Amino acid sequence: MSNGCLDLLIVGSGPAGLAAAARARHRGLDYRLLERAEHLADTVHSYQKRKHVMAEPAAVPLHPGIPFEAGSREAVLGAWRGAADDLELAAEFGQEVTSLERGDDEFTVATAAGGRYRARHVVLAIGTQGNPRSLGVPGEELPHVSHRLVDPAEVQGEDVVVVGAGDSALEVALALVDRNRVALVVRRPEIVRAKEALEREALARSASGDLTIHFSTTVSAIGADEVTLAGAEDDYRVPAQRVYLMLGAVPPRRWLEGLGVRFTGGGREARPALDSSYQSTVPGLYLVGAVTGRDLIKLSLNQGYEAVEHLLGQPVEPADEELLKARLPWWRGPVSERLAQLKEEIPLFADADESDLRELFLSVETHDLPAGEVVVRQNDYTDSFLIIADGEVEVRVRAEGATEDRHVVDLSAGNFFGEMSLISNRRRNATVISKGCRLIEVPRKAMLKLLAVSPAVKETVDRTFLVRAFQGYLFPGISHGELWSLVARAEVVSVDKDQTLFEEGEEAEALYLIRSGMVKVSKRSADREIILAYLVAGNFFGEVALLPDAHRSASVATIFPCELIRLRRSDIQRFLDQRPRMAEEILAKLEERRVASLAAEATPGAGRILTDLIREEVVIATDALIIDEYKCVRCDNCIHACEGVHDDGQARLSLTGIKIYNLLAPNSCWQCENPLCMLDCPPDAIVRNARGEVQIKSNCIGCGNCEANCPYGNIFMVHPRSELGPFDWLRQLFGFPASTAAEADEGREVAVKCDLCAHLSGGPACVRSCPTGAAIRLTPDQYQQTLEDLVVRQGEL
Repeated sequence: MSNGCLDLLIVGSGPAGLAAAARARHRGLDYRLLERAEHLADTVHSYQKRKHVMAEPAAVPLHPGIPFEAGSREAVLGAWRGAADDLELAAEFGQEVTSLERGDDEFTVATAAGGRYRARHVVLAIGTQGNPRSLGVPGEELPHVSHRLVDPAEVQGEDVVVVGAGDSALEVALALVDRNRVALVVRRPEIVRAKEALEREALARSASGDLTIHFSTTVSAIGADEVTLAGAEDDYRVPAQRVYLMLGAVPPRRWLEGLGVRFTGGGREARPALDSSYQSTVPGLYLVGAVTGRDLIKLSLNQGYEAVEHLLGQPVEPADEELLKARLPWWRGPVSERLAQLKEEIPLFADADESDLRELFLSVETHDLPAGEVVVRQNDYTDSFLIIADGEVEVRVRAEGATEDRHVVDLSAGNFFGEMSLISNRRRNATVISKGCRLIEVPRKAMLKLLAVSPAVKETVDRTFLVRAFQGYLFPGISHGELWSLVARAEVVSVDKDQTLFEEGEEAEALYLIRSGMVKVSKRSADREIILAYLVAGNFFGEVALLPDAHRSASVATIFPCELIRLRRSDIQRFLDQRPRMAEEILAKLEERRVASLAAEATPGAGRILTDLIREEVVIATDALIIDEYKCVRCDNCIHACEGVHDDGQARLSLTGIKIYNLLAPNSCWQCENPLCMLDCPPDAIVRNARGEVQIKSNCIGCGNCEANCPYGNIFMVHPRSELGPFDWLRQLFGFPASTAAEADEGREVAVKCDLCAHLSGGPACVRSCPTGAAIRLTPDQYQQTLEDLVVRQGEL
C-alpha cells in the first residue's frame, strides 16, 4: 500500500469474501475484509440452528484456502472461524458500507461507523441476506411474519405457513413438520429449484399427510391468524399462527446501478453483467457469491479465490473446468470458448447466460450414436431433454390402433426433442431413431432450473412444444416459421382440479392445448351426463373455436390440476382467413367429431363407465388389470399363476378391489402415472423402468413406507419364502432349525407388488393363465371403448 491506498478491499465475509481474503493474504496483497455484522458469514450465521449445510455440487472440486465440508451450521461456522484465526485475516466488523465511489484509478469507500478506505480494487461479496424478496400483499408487515427461522425447537403445536419452493423454504417446512401443522405454498405446479433430496423428502411427507403442499397457489393476504391463498379459481383461507416467507433474496439492484453496474435485463431474474473474471461493468469492481445470483456455498468459495487471481492478471482455471470439458467433448479450447461455439450452433442456448450454462452442463451426458439406434421409444417413461449437437434423427409416431410407425420429421443439428416429457412429465409421445448423431442429454430437473432463470430459453421450448403439437394435429402441412407467428399469441393458464372450463352451448372463444394435467369432455342428454372422452397432456380441445360464430358442443372440466395453453379464436381466425383450404379440412375433422358425439349419445349408458372410473381414480393408472366377472369362473388361475412366477411364492394380486357393474379392478398395482409409493423409500428400492413398470428391487428393507403411501392398497408386506438347503428337510423333521440362509430371513418382511411380470417375455402371467379371457390389461386410451363395450354388451347399462 502507498499513500494509504489498499491493493484490495473486500466487502462481505460470507464464503466468497472469506475465500477472497484468504487468497489475498496468500498473494501478499494489502487488503481489508469489511463485514457489517459483528461476526463472520452473516447469511450462514442466520440459518436455523442445527441446519444441515450441503456441499453442492458434489462433483466440483474446491480451490485451497477456506475449508468446507457438508455438516451442521455450527460445524461449518466453527471451521471458518478457525481458518480465519489461523490465517490472521484482516477483518473489520460492524462496518456497513454506505458509499462507494470510483475515481481515476482507485475507489473510495465509506462505512456507517465512520470508516473510510481507499483501494485500487474492490470485491463485493455482500450476499443478499438484507434484501429478501417481498410478496407485496396486505399483512406482510405483521409481527408473526418472518423471512427466517431461528430455532425449530422453539416452534411447537402451531399452524405454520411456509411460502416458497427453494431449498430454504423446504428446509424450514421439514424442520417444523414433526411438531407443527405445516402448509407449504408453491407458486408453480411442481417444485423445480430445490435440491432433489429435499424435494423427495417434502413430497414424501406430503404423501404421508404430515405436510400440506398447495401447488399452483399464491398468497393474496396475510391476517392475524390466517393466510388467504389464491388458487386457480377461488381464494381460500388456511390457519396461520406463523408465516415464513422463504422467497429468496435479490441483489441491491438500485444501489449497484448507482455505482454504474449494469444488469443482464429488466426482469426479476436479471443478474449483474459480469465478464469471465467476475469484473462488473465498472473497471476494478468485482462481484462474487450470492450477489451474482449463485448462492451455492462451494461455487461462492471458488469465485472468491478466482476473482483475486484475475485482478492480479494471473491465469486461473475455474474449479469446474476439467469436469465441464468432459461434458463438452465435441468442441475445443477452454470451456468459455466451447460454450461460445455451442451457443452459435444451438439456437436454444443463444441468449442463455454463460454461468447458467456452466451450471447446466455439470449434469449433462453426451452420446455419439450410430445410424439406426433407437434414442427414445414412444410411450417410454423417460424424461430427459435431448439436444442434437451434430447429425440427424428421425421422429416416428404410431397412431392409436395402427400397426406401423409413421415418419413425422427429420431433425438436424441445433434442434432438440423431449419437450413433451420436459413440460408434462409424461410418457414419450414419439420414437426417435438416430441417423448418425451426437446428442446432449439434459436431466429434466436441470433443464427446468434453466427455464426458470432464462426466459428466452423457456419461450423457445414452450413455443416449439406448441408448434409441434399444432403440426401433429391440426396443421401438418404448415412450416415452423408460419406457425411461429400464431403461437406467439398463445397464453398459459393454470386451473385447479374439478373446475369447469366451459359449458355446452357457450360461445366458443378459444382453443386449448393441455400442457399438463387431465380434463374430461362431456355433454348432457336429458337428465344424464355423457362422458365423451378424457384427455391428457398433449391433446387439444375446444376446436370448435376454429369456426366463426361457433358455440360449444360439449362441456370440459378438469379432473386434476391443469396447465393449459389458450389461443383465442380471433387469432386463429386471422390465421385461417389466409388459408381457406385448410379451414375446409378442419371443418371436416370437426364434423367427424360431431358424428362420434351423436353416436355416443345414442348408445345406452354411454359415458357412465368412464364417469365411474374417474370417480374411483382408476384413470390415474397407466396399466390396469380388469376382470369381467361375467366371464370369470372363479378358478383362481390368475392367483396361482402369479404365485408360480415369483421366487417368493407370493401373489401380487388379490380378487378384492373396486367393483363397477360387472367389472372388477382388483388389488394389483396400477403402475400409477405419479407413483406415491416411490416418494419415501429410504434405500431407493422402488424404481420405474423406461417401459413404465414400477418395480421393487432386492434391497428393500421392509420399512412399510410404500405400503402406507399407496392409497389403493396395492402393495403388500410379506415374509420371503425360505430357501431350504439339501438336508434342511431332514433337520426340520427332527426338530432342528434350518442351517441355510433361510434362517436369516426369519421374521424379515419385504414389500411386494405387481411389476407386470417384467422378467417374463410373454407378458403378465395372470392374463395368460385366464381360461375364459376374463382378465385383461388396459392402458388409459383403451378404457372407455373397451370397458363400455364389456358393460353395455352385458346389459348392465
